[in-house]
Amino acid sequence: MALPRNTTRMKAQGPSTRNRTLIHRALIQPLLIMVAACILLCVSLPLAAGPGSTAGPSSETALSGSVLFTFLDVGQGDAILVSTSDGHHMLVDGGPRSAGLGLAARLRELGIKHLDVLVSTHPHEDHIGGLADVLNAVTVGRVIDSGKVHTSATYERYLTIIDEKNIPFALGRANDWFLLGDAGVQIIWPTGALAEDMNDVSVVLRVDYGKSSALLTGDIGPDVEQYLAEHEALSRVVLLKVAHHGSRRSTTPEFLRQVRPRVAVTECATANSYGHPHFETLARLILNQTLIYRTDQHGEVAVKLTANPQVWSALIEKRGADYRGSSSSTVFHFAWCDRARSIDPARVVVFSSRLQAEDAGYRPCQVCRP
Repeated sequence: MALPRNTTRMKAQGPSTRNRTLIHRALIQPLLIMVAACILLCVSLPLAAGPGSTAGPSSETALSGSVLFTFLDVGQGDAILVSTSDGHHMLVDGGPRSAGLGLAARLRELGIKHLDVLVSTHPHEDHIGGLADVLNAVTVGRVIDSGKVHTSATYERYLTIIDEKNIPFALGRANDWFLLGDAGVQIIWPTGALAEDMNDVSVVLRVDYGKSSALLTGDIGPDVEQYLAEHEALSRVVLLKVAHHGSRRSTTPEFLRQVRPRVAVTECATANSYGHPHFETLARLILNQTLIYRTDQHGEVAVKLTANPQVWSALIEKRGADYRGSSSSTVFHFAWCDRARSIDPARVVVFSSRLQAEDAGYRPCQVCRP
């Protein structure tokens, strides 16, 4: 399926009353957000020269640092922290609402007080649910959004906080790019017209550092993957964020033949009801000789890229491996779940495994789904 290409470029809104107007219009009249973003300006993303261009410093040999991609364990959802060695940070998505407080706490543990950029790939709850807590915990330089409006209370809360804090807000469109420290970030999807499928409007980012690239794909499906494989420069990808949590239809053979990542990470919850990641998707990655990390098995995964695509490293940290219940109920949770955090400390019961909790007569929480 050939999807339309539109190279209309984004103009971001700066910290002014215009920002407030834009977001209110997104809540009241969804279509106006598309129009308003094209005419409001103050702080704009630098524009790339065109498809396939690499954002960032022109001298690749001068880069001696690294970019760290931390795939935060938020259960069934996405949250990716991108940090450069010169101290700049971008968060891509915020996981489900149940993980919001835990995500904010983890950012503080990592020493993050300010995010240069926050990217909301698309407005599904498992990607934006935790962003309200993040927005209330750290300062944010600007927000990049797909522009796809959702009627959910979660989406409205997210926009309201951006409005109240007067954070610059912009729509991400293909061919726009910006610098994150000495790394270049290019938006390669969506194009001008937004798809009906909420997943297929996901903002897709290619992060370039020297001769290495990482591809962060949101929840795009096979049609968008095909388009990107045919139209974008993806041959330098070292790290792939597996689309849609490793669903059966994502990460097609054709897409992998073009991208050929050395390492792939999929974000999903343990024993989730969707069957993510699907064994066929994992098999395709294995056949591509791609090293696979999974937050449902490995916990938090951090992948460090250097300017040399042959030099990269990965670190896994199994966080939140314990489970929490209350002596006054029969439900157990992940330790990071908001409901676990609200348990009276005097009543907290800690389990070292899911099996131990079930043997004690507890059943899994329907929010965090441990």
